[in-house]
Amino acid sequence: MQYDPKIMERGKQYYRNNLVKYCIKYKNLLFGEVIGSDVYRVKVDLNDNYFGLCTCPYKYNCKHAYALIEAYKNNNYIDAEEIFKELKNKSKEEILEILKNLIIKNYLWDEFLDTESLLNKAIGLIKLIPLERKNIHTFKSFLRNQFVKNADDEELIKVIEEMIKADLDFEDSDVIEALTIILDEIFRRENKKIIEKLINLYRKHKKELWIVGDYLIEFYY
Repeated sequence: MQYDPKIMERGKQYYRNNLVKYCIKYKNLLFGEVIGSDVYRVKVDLNDNYFGLCTCPYKYNCKHAYALIEAYKNNNYIDAEEIFKELKNKSKEEILEILKNLIIKNYLWDEFLDTESLLNKAIGLIKLIPLERKNIHTFKSFLRNQFVKNADDEELIKVIEEMIKADLDFEDSDVIEALTIILDEIFRRENKKIIEKLINLYRKHKKELWIVGDYLIEFYY
């Protein structure tokens, strides 16, 4: 579990002080809200070393995520399967009313619209970086909080290709960090076909993708 000891202790304190609004387990994920200086939405992946994503400025593996983990460890959570069982017993009209209220309350309109894919959003952000450097920070945040966890393997490679096409400065520490976020996910998944594609890309663009060599050495040796 990759949480700093101080973060863990603060997360425990948050849990003990009843600052976890709710914790819901669905399959191998925890969903919840934790009260801090704001009410933060938190998701924890039980299959991925308790990796936590949060809407707080810390963004991941924070005290709010660990507070949610504490709720889970203390069996203070709701099993989502029970919620869905209850829904099965409701009428169509009751379910539609619940759905309508959820959409209105949580601004979920985009779920019903033909919106751009995460890949297209990533490409759009990449194109903004040469226009204004500060956009790299938005891009990094998007990668961490939305893209890498939801993208398929081919999309991870595609984003690297788009970064090269955009002629980004691969000596820039922020660009390196963005690339590292993607590479960490690729090698975490250990899809050999995708790694082979990455190797071919590395051979063509060694100047830009110099950092890939370090990953390959560690992966194969």
